[in-house]
Amino acid sequence: MNDPLRVLVVDDEPDIRTIVGMNLSLVGIGFGEAGDGGEALEMLRSGEWDGCILDLAMPEMDGFEVLEHLRDEDILDRTSVVVLSANGAPATAIQAMQLGAHAHLRKPFSPAAVAQTIRELLDLAPEERAERRLELINRATDLDRLGVTTV
Repeated sequence: MNDPLRVLVVDDEPDIRTIVGMNLSLVGIGFGEAGDGGEALEMLRSGEWDGCILDLAMPEMDGFEVLEHLRDEDILDRTSVVVLSANGAPATAIQAMQLGAHAHLRKPFSPAAVAQTIRELLDLAPEERAERRLELINRATDLDRLGVTTV
């Protein structure tokens, strides 16, 4: 019997963690919560998480710094990451995905869409996740070149 999938929800706003977690539960994904980047890193280093939903704008250690650590410690090889950001600029999405995020969603977001996005990523093989990430980087780069201000 397979263990249930587990996703860490990282946001400095408790209400967002709760709402996203409830939606993960609805699609059969277990979840945990971290309120800041440092706590998230400690939890993700344990290796017990299949995915992470990561807010980019947090005090002390922001989501970009967390991504850098995850990349440098090879945690992204085993953990799918969806980043959340109020900044919808293509450059933000590009930066996050170049650091290793597998998807970018703009706030405000649909909690159901977040759950669906992470579920889809978790169903992909690591190579497929990497291909998808590169496609998204290319699309965001094209939008940035065209002067599109939000994605």
